[in-house]
Amino acid sequence: MRISNGIKIAIVYASVFLGAGFASGQELIRYFVGFGPLGAVGLVVAGVLFALTGWSVLAICRRESISTYSGMMQHLLGKRLGIATEWLVAAFLFCLFVAMLAGAGAVGRQAFNLPFTAGASIVGLIVFFILLFDLDGIVKVNLFLAPLMILGGFFVGLYAFLAASRPAFAMFGGLPSSWVVAAVVYASYNLITGIPVLAATSKLISKKNDAAIGGIVGGGVITLLGLALALPLFLYYTDVVNIEIPLLMIVVNYGRFFSILYLGVLVSALLTTAACNGFAVLQWLKSHGNGRLGDRKQAAAILCLAGVAAAHIGFSRIVAYVYPIFGLLGIFMIAVIIMNALAGQK
Repeated sequence: MRISNGIKIAIVYASVFLGAGFASGQELIRYFVGFGPLGAVGLVVAGVLFALTGWSVLAICRRESISTYSGMMQHLLGKRLGIATEWLVAAFLFCLFVAMLAGAGAVGRQAFNLPFTAGASIVGLIVFFILLFDLDGIVKVNLFLAPLMILGGFFVGLYAFLAASRPAFAMFGGLPSSWVVAAVVYASYNLITGIPVLAATSKLISKKNDAAIGGIVGGGVITLLGLALALPLFLYYTDVVNIEIPLLMIVVNYGRFFSILYLGVLVSALLTTAACNGFAVLQWLKSHGNGRLGDRKQAAAILCLAGVAAAHIGFSRIVAYVYPIFGLLGIFMIAVIIMNALAGQK
């Protein structure tokens, strides 16, 4: 069966957000679940931003014949501000790459009793081989793992929610005035990683509606999956709020099958997001390194080794402190991109 280019872009786009923070439940707890029912509304708000920004990035790239993040930023912001923004985004992309490896270490420790370094190194090695195949490797890995991540995530989340005997939303005291801020910050720092990957995949666009399909379908998938995974977290919030991998703590109560299925979803999410972020960093280095890092194999090896070393900072610590720092930059970028895309439609 032939998959349209728009759907391919949508799958890669959604996969960028299906990382350790999302699939583990860490991000969902910190930015949505603590607000009770309003957190579910916040997830929808974030999803609308994902869809609209995704379409906007692809529309701009198609309109201006741009296929790199560097080219898009300099087009939108001018050379000096564009380059400065690129440096900040590249730093954040590396932080997210590190977070995925840290998440792998945490999963290995919590689920398989492996040393933290072993779990991070295994995923780092697999990502290294994926990166050797450039964009083609990223697309193929995402197409292969996406069905497991999406369908498995829906199944685990909905089953854990429906099989529970607890009242939903019974234990929350979230602040109604801040759930919107949490949703916008969540979307903004995630889009910092999604935008560079979308810019690179824009070369797959062969017709006008590929941009709309890529952005809107990708944003819609991540929203629906987020709601499915958040449902059991609403029920078990007080039990898992301080756990490194909260969803894993929940699914072990439902037997070996669900534990294995969820681990498959989580490991797939770690791999695809680490690969997407690593790919974006390598693309940036390629456009700015002037050959100083050698060939792609050497650059990928250096990136993965540095990522494993930095992963020892700790997964939950990165999610809690590093991610929000880049939220303001993401909000600025979203506003500029959407306004530019809408202006181009006139």
